[in-house]
Amino acid sequence: MSKRLLTLFVLVMPLLSTHSFAKTETSTTQPLNVELPEVGKQLRFQGPARLESVLALAIEQNVSLQYSLSTTLFDKSERAEKSSTALKNSVLNQMIQHNLVAHPFYKFIQKQSFAPRVLSAIDVDKVRLNKFDNPLLHGNYVLASPPREEKVFYLGNLNSVYSAKEQAGIPLQRQIANLKSNIGALSTPPVLIYPDGHVVKPHHGAWLTTLYYLPPLTLVYVPFDSLEHSEMDQDIVRLLTQLIPNSTKRPR
Repeated sequence: MSKRLLTLFVLVMPLLSTHSFAKTETSTTQPLNVELPEVGKQLRFQGPARLESVLALAIEQNVSLQYSLSTTLFDKSERAEKSSTALKNSVLNQMIQHNLVAHPFYKFIQKQSFAPRVLSAIDVDKVRLNKFDNPLLHGNYVLASPPREEKVFYLGNLNSVYSAKEQAGIPLQRQIANLKSNIGALSTPPVLIYPDGHVVKPHHGAWLTTLYYLPPLTLVYVPFDSLEHSEMDQDIVRLLTQLIPNSTKRPR
């Protein structure tokens, strides 16, 4: 998708306080750039801006912020990009060492974008009403807010990356039973990665009896080996928490 560049010149007058004087001149004049992958646009501010202002302008550009659990601000600074790229390359190299270069999950990781999370589960009303949820931003970010879809994604040690429809909200054990003809029997307990980046690691046996709730857009990662002893699987889980949702790259 070609990106249209939306340049918005926003004049920001910072509120001075005793803490303001501690800020460096660079931080108070540094511009703010926010990518909006859902609409292929970018917001550009001449100086720092509050999160509330960013969200308001994103809404004007038809970004849906209705599913707060999936609304996330990702760090796209040079340092953050180097960190995520290093982790992604490490995961791919470990998969090569395990002879998984032809695996569908290897190809999935290759084409995805990743970045560290700055803020997760952003709620527009909370940001507007609570100053502590409305930070002053400067630098480079991605604001991802995929619309709520009644889907749960199964990926990892499977023969494909599955998008399971009409399964959101159904307990994990029942979902796996419903999908057995597609995903087969699981050899290792899955790991749940919620849209806000929260990770749940069901213990062996417990995931068959505990009613784990799966909200829409949850990732269910099936490890290639025992998670406790597999550095590769642990790194994959870390990487998946940094996955930038993109409707053009998501499994159908």
